Amino acid sequence: MKRVPGGCWLIILSLLAGCAATPPSRFYLLTSGEAAAEGAALQDLVLGVGPIRLAAYLERPQIVARHSSNRLKVEEFDRWGGALEANIAWVVAENLSHNLGTDSVLTYPWERALKPAYQVAIDIRRFDLVRPREVRLTALWRILGDEGGELHMISKSDITQPVWGDGFESQVAAQSQALEQMSREIATAIRSLEGTGD
Repeated sequence: MKRVPGGCWLIILSLLAGCAATPPSRFYLLTSGEAAAEGAALQDLVLGVGPIRLAAYLERPQIVARHSSNRLKVEEFDRWGGALEANIAWVVAENLSHNLGTDSVLTYPWERALKPAYQVAIDIRRFDLVRPREVRLTALWRILGDEGGELHMISKSDITQPVWGDGFESQVAAQSQALEQMSREIATAIRSLEGTGD
């Protein structure tokens, strides 16, 4: 059995100490709101949410923040607890279900046999921390009909939401609230198409 030189032991111990000092990753999920339907419940309405398209800088498991206008900060140990676009789709679907009073809200892709009356496709262009106490959501959304072959409406949401508290849990809570506000805007548009707007 060969002896390991003393200097090598120091290197090995240093590497092991470095591994032991690596902080654990933390995982976060966006959540839906609990707002009740604003207006008559559209119980028979079938909606589809998706596809959700993300700006390229958001297509990663790590949470991204703005360090400056032209520089991003990627948080290596603070991560999304799954695919961000899927999480956004589920949250918007739940929010629309609450806002419109229908349980029939599907997420893309859905079964061919199911034909939503409206499909909500969303392009997320910005979704990050812009200041220590503020997040911003910029999204272009379209309401489609005829299985995606008809454009009923196209609109843009540009939402800033204050962050109440420190850390990424507070940031993600604010991002969830921004999605809730966008969902209300989409719900209002769908009600106008259905002729049930206030």
